[in-house]
Amino acid sequence: MADDTWQTDDPNLELGLERVMELEIDVESPIEIGQTGDGQRRIIPILGGTVSGRVEGTVLEAGADYQLYRERRPTELVAKYAFETTDGERVYVENRGMRLADPETSQRLRDGLPVEPDDVYFASVPEFETAAPDLEWLTESVFVAAGTRQPNGVRLAVYRVR
Repeated sequence: MADDTWQTDDPNLELGLERVMELEIDVESPIEIGQTGDGQRRIIPILGGTVSGRVEGTVLEAGADYQLYRERRPTELVAKYAFETTDGERVYVENRGMRLADPETSQRLRDGLPVEPDDVYFASVPEFETAAPDLEWLTESVFVAAGTRQPNGVRLAVYRVR
């Protein structure tokens, strides 16, 4: 039986999540680098997309998702891109995460084929940079995101940790 005495009732040790935005990101076909010793490296150029929620805007055609597929470990994802709000403010995003699925589903993902979202663990930690005073709150919190792979891109729901 597990010992629960290590848990406290301290409310300062509780986390909450506030959903702040959703991103639909369109991508280009992968640029295959090949087997690098660490895994199968590929770069996925970002073509654009939309941002909705507490922040509204457009994902810019700039940046890419740098992926490292490994057979016995989760796929490493590092996406670097930017978006522009409807007010013309720009935000740089660096989003690090992982994707995990069984070998058959992983192969379908690599081949660009549809997969069931429930068959894939896809989570990340986006960080934001901006010069816009109204968006400074993006630089003052930790954020986490849940993702699903779409036919030509990804969909992310971004949460602020409270």
